[in-house]
Amino acid sequence: MKTQGFLSEATIRSAVFIILTFQNASVPLMTRYARTSEAGDPYCVPLMVVIQETTKLIASLLLLGNEVGLGRLVSTLNSEIVSRPTSTLRLAVPAVLFFIQNNCIQQSNTYLPAAVFQVTYQGKTFIVALLSVLMLGRRLERFKWLGICFLAVGVALVQTSSSSDSRSREAAAADSSSIELGGDMFLGLMYVVIAACCSGFANVYFEKMVKTAEGAKKPSLWVRNIQLAMFTIILGLPVVIISPTYDAQNPFRGFNGSVIALAFNNACGGLLVALIVKYGDNIIKGFSNALSTVLATIISVPLFGFTTGPSFVLGVFLVIWSSLVYGKIFKFSGDWWNTELKMSWLQAPKNPDKDEDTSDDNGFPLKELGSGEGKRG
Repeated sequence: MKTQGFLSEATIRSAVFIILTFQNASVPLMTRYARTSEAGDPYCVPLMVVIQETTKLIASLLLLGNEVGLGRLVSTLNSEIVSRPTSTLRLAVPAVLFFIQNNCIQQSNTYLPAAVFQVTYQGKTFIVALLSVLMLGRRLERFKWLGICFLAVGVALVQTSSSSDSRSREAAAADSSSIELGGDMFLGLMYVVIAACCSGFANVYFEKMVKTAEGAKKPSLWVRNIQLAMFTIILGLPVVIISPTYDAQNPFRGFNGSVIALAFNNACGGLLVALIVKYGDNIIKGFSNALSTVLATIISVPLFGFTTGPSFVLGVFLVIWSSLVYGKIFKFSGDWWNTELKMSWLQAPKNPDKDEDTSDDNGFPLKELGSGEGKRG
């Protein structure tokens, strides 16, 4: 058994699984609480995202310094970022998309119960799969298309269910002249769709950038995090200034303990990626996503008074099942199910020199050229 210091690799993998599961489940719960329990004026969402990215930038700088040594930190930043302007500027595209995604996730939790958001957001797997076919020319096995179809059905069932929580019912009762509960759910769904599209396109774009990058040596994950966080901050500050919820006289208006905790949790989630890539795999991520969905639903009942019906339960089951199928945790026997489905009318042409699939089930690169271990940006 391999060991990392005084801990075995199995112990580290178990710890990663537990941390990832609770972190995934906590995001919609903490966001829903912060968005619906704020006293007085609402906090500025773009400013919260900028603070979150600033925290991640500082942490990534410290971790990079620990990796290369504090004495080489400045020279590493110069050689990997400043001296490679073209590669650095290309990361502005996913940075913009991730900024939009984070803002939409915040807004969607204003209108959707945490459990409904958690299940619906799993639809990003469909976006990643479709864009991987269109942009990367990837061919998916038939069992993956089956999982995608049932994922769509599950998400549709969740959206058509009569699920709600006490926050939704209180908001509808407080202002009966405003948008009805169904209208709020639709608006929340639109935010989730935008967030999923931004996340999917950014991940596939980054994978394409990694595969087509020149040179054998790739920067570390912490360099990628620094680049993405830096662009997000630069591009997000103008949005903060023009935001209608930003108060120049009191910029941190509405920033209570739950909002600060949410920003810190989201920043930690971005840094958790390194542990997932190094010690995790598709099985860990698949089970973690499934378990976090169940946890978010169960915790929503006492925390928010979440109520649901049979269609929501069936939808959750289909989403979890499809995620496990797509992640190859539930395997199909027979050559037919495991044969790639050729869709030449939909696919981009494959590059025979870059035909190897180096990404995971969510579209993240698992292996960078010239590196012995997986990286994700």
